[in-house]
Amino acid sequence: MSDIIFNESMILKLDGQKTNREVLSAMADHLFQKGLVKETYKEAILNREKEFPTGLFTGNLNVAIPHADTRHVNNASLCVGIAENPVKFYAMDEPDNIIDINMVFMLALKEAHGHIEMLQKVISLIQDQEAVEKMIKAKDLKAVYEIVEQHLL
Repeated sequence: MSDIIFNESMILKLDGQKTNREVLSAMADHLFQKGLVKETYKEAILNREKEFPTGLFTGNLNVAIPHADTRHVNNASLCVGIAENPVKFYAMDEPDNIIDINMVFMLALKEAHGHIEMLQKVISLIQDQEAVEKMIKAKDLKAVYEIVEQHLL
């Protein structure tokens, strides 16, 4: 997974977005502006979220882990969005349930098998609720970057 593009510019403070669609759009637009995904990525991620929700209830600080098919990706990358106020997402395991999300890990991967490996690493990180809380409360994006780098890369 060392070929994944992730740096401080891949961390977004999400403060104006109120819906999951707005959050996903902002993050997909960011990846597109950096040339990491194709123009089709945003529509693909929004459509996939409708069909296969990505909200993950962790009991305290919940996350979403959206991704789209590899054909919409130019370069493997990870974008982390931190919501100033919780955003409603449908739950991954119970799609009829809505949960408040504090953080989004948007995966843009080039190889299908890479999704499983990265999902496992993200799950490991979010199980460390202390680390998630530090990321959400961080004033400095460098601190967020260092936590993600330590756990995922």
